[in-house]
Amino acid sequence: MPFDPERPRVLHTHQGGRGFPASPQGELLLLVAGSLFSGDLFYERAAEREARFALLAAEVTQQDPEFVALLATYARQVLGLRSGPSALVAHLFWWGPVEVARGTAQRVWLRGDEHLETLAYTRAQGWRIRKALKRAVAQRLNAMSPQALLKYRQGGRGFRQRDALILCHPKAPDREHALVYEWLVRGRKARPEARALVETLLVERPTWERILSRKGSTPEAWREALPHLSGLALVRNLNNLHRHGLLGDPGVQGWLARRLGDPGVARWGLFPYQWLQALLQGEELGYPPAVLSALEGALEASLPSLPLQGESLVLVDVSGSMYHPLSARSQATYALAAASLGALLYRATGGQLYGFDSRIIPLPYGPDAPLGRMVRHLLEAGGGGTHLGEALRKTLPGFPGRRVVILTDEQVADDAYTPLRRWLGEDPSRVAHVVNMAGYGPLAFPERGVSRVAGFSGRLLELLAVLEAQDPAAHLRARVSGASLAGEEEGEEGEEE
Repeated sequence: MPFDPERPRVLHTHQGGRGFPASPQGELLLLVAGSLFSGDLFYERAAEREARFALLAAEVTQQDPEFVALLATYARQVLGLRSGPSALVAHLFWWGPVEVARGTAQRVWLRGDEHLETLAYTRAQGWRIRKALKRAVAQRLNAMSPQALLKYRQGGRGFRQRDALILCHPKAPDREHALVYEWLVRGRKARPEARALVETLLVERPTWERILSRKGSTPEAWREALPHLSGLALVRNLNNLHRHGLLGDPGVQGWLARRLGDPGVARWGLFPYQWLQALLQGEELGYPPAVLSALEGALEASLPSLPLQGESLVLVDVSGSMYHPLSARSQATYALAAASLGALLYRATGGQLYGFDSRIIPLPYGPDAPLGRMVRHLLEAGGGGTHLGEALRKTLPGFPGRRVVILTDEQVADDAYTPLRRWLGEDPSRVAHVVNMAGYGPLAFPERGVSRVAGFSGRLLELLAVLEAQDPAAHLRARVSGASLAGEEEGEEGEEE
């Protein structure tokens, strides 16, 4: 995505190839969209990444608070991310106009602990928590249901609901809120009626975590917890069900088939790579065929529709750096995320799909093949250096279409821009999209001449159709205005944070 003005200077990528700088807005977008902000990455330590984010966010918020507000909303509602958007809200309350910050907070704080992340980030920067932020948090607390206040009472990043209540002093909108507020602040010293209400609310909403905490990790406990599992919690715990022998039970298989076959599974918000991770793990561990079939069906039902016309040449970076985990708490890698997006795009548009590292990795399957088979082939063949320029020189001449899509971290060892620029210059109808997976600083291509998006959500591929219209400013608004606002009790499960 092009931004002005460019900052002309000579750069090299981490791999030593020709590099290009990003504008502050462009660099911030790539960083937020490609980061879970958890742990060191291949080319950048966590502290370096967080410091780069803080400087960029401060600069861009002071220059263009409307862009930061739009980016925070887009990253939260469309890409399903949490930590980056919550931190951007803190920057808006510190640097930006209050009305912009307040409106952005309402669009970003969808889950019951995201206002706590904003408070924690504000304090971590050494900033005073201003009255406007306190009022926004108080409004958020009053808007949450009593059950959600209890569900997210522990919070994260060093801030709890108790801390937010003491700091922001919300005026409870009703008796239930008042009693829950009292219990959160006073605990065992709360009045008996407050303790009784909280006990009732907790019993009314049993969760799989509570069952296992009470009974331990046993087959009987998991069988009891099973009806309470959904979304990412269900997908992640299939391994536990397998370990306790439950996946072989016909009754459990039938329940999973119904649960994963429900059309509502698409609203769980899982990324394609999360479904594929569970599917590939199941094949490795020997899940029963009925369970693997249910996972495959859920993956297919969750894929977004892509309104793209014409075939695509899709190049997926499977070099060594791409096998680094997305975050410190994730088993998924950038290579898995890139391969899943590449396979999805190939499925939607046809054309050609290749992996690349120091060589070209052809795909021996057509676009109708199972996504898991495509992804497994690419991942098993990769792991070498990053020679994108060579991959472009070998694949572009034989491609008859007009669209090239490259999924990479842009840290290449050779000159990738020259062959791409030459190909684009031969026909004005040709387009090139770069999906930056990791948000590192130096780019393999300049911001002008190619369109660029970032992240690892299947939903970002929908933007390619808009980007082909060469309207880099409006597509965020278009996607944000159409995004679904899920409440905190829906449990935004997509992001691994």
